[in-house]
Amino acid sequence: RELSMLVASEDSSYMPSRVVVLGGDSPATIRTELNAVTILPSDSRVILLENMTRFWPFIQIRVKRCQQGGIDTRVRGIEVLGPKPTFWPIFKEQLCRRTFLSCTVRAHAWSQEICRERGQLLQLFGRLNRALQHEQGFANHFLPDDEAARALGRTFWEALVNPLVQSITSPDPDGVSPLAWLLSEYLESVELPHRAAGRRAAFGSCVRRLTQLLVHVDPGGPEPEESRAAGPAHGATLSLRLILGRWEGGEGQGGAGQDCKSRGLWGISQCWRGVVQQQVE
Repeated sequence: RELSMLVASEDSSYMPSRVVVLGGDSPATIRTELNAVTILPSDSRVILLENMTRFWPFIQIRVKRCQQGGIDTRVRGIEVLGPKPTFWPIFKEQLCRRTFLSCTVRAHAWSQEICRERGQLLQLFGRLNRALQHEQGFANHFLPDDEAARALGRTFWEALVNPLVQSITSPDPDGVSPLAWLLSEYLESVELPHRAAGRRAAFGSCVRRLTQLLVHVDPGGPEPEESRAAGPAHGATLSLRLILGRWEGGEGQGGAGQDCKSRGLWGISQCWRGVVQQQVE
């Protein structure tokens, strides 16, 4: 955080007047100039470096000139202030571990409910949305930076969202997944008589919100090989990213990140594709 030199005016011509600070990765490569400082005769403590963002294994302080043209020098002391102590690495591990455990339990419980009763899938939007908002509020109030939010976001995705998407897109013994069933019901609801318009609108809104949330939360990882082989019509993915509920366009954003290598979007698109093909046939 800070490197300082202590000098004294009574040293007269021995007192430094011009100092250059260099850094390097080894004693043979100390060539990068980090700062150059002019020292006044009235100075007693001179800051040479502060708020450094890179760690340099080797630092060299060169006294280029002395006061009054002196050829020898005297320095009263060197002070080094290290980085602020932080417990974040330990806290991060504990936080992510506890979040993973909590989310895994929730994902399992919700998946079991949906397997027993497909209609429970309609409740998934509200549950996921509340969970996302809770994690977002926690990140905003307690986490130190975006790196911490991304770590929590990856844990949230891997432990809760990804298992849920995998569960609802996996076929049952009859070959129909819960999401495929829901999408089929959605298409059939369009054909309901006019007197059921209110029920149809509510059901359709619920399905659209759920699928939109699942697609937007998906980190957009690499598609499986069969997706790329299907051609551009089936290989496109959205570039939306999520940092615990913060929607941002563009590549490389978000807590879930590309390294999650999620296949959630692929599973959802395959469900929709199968339902549409069945309707056409």
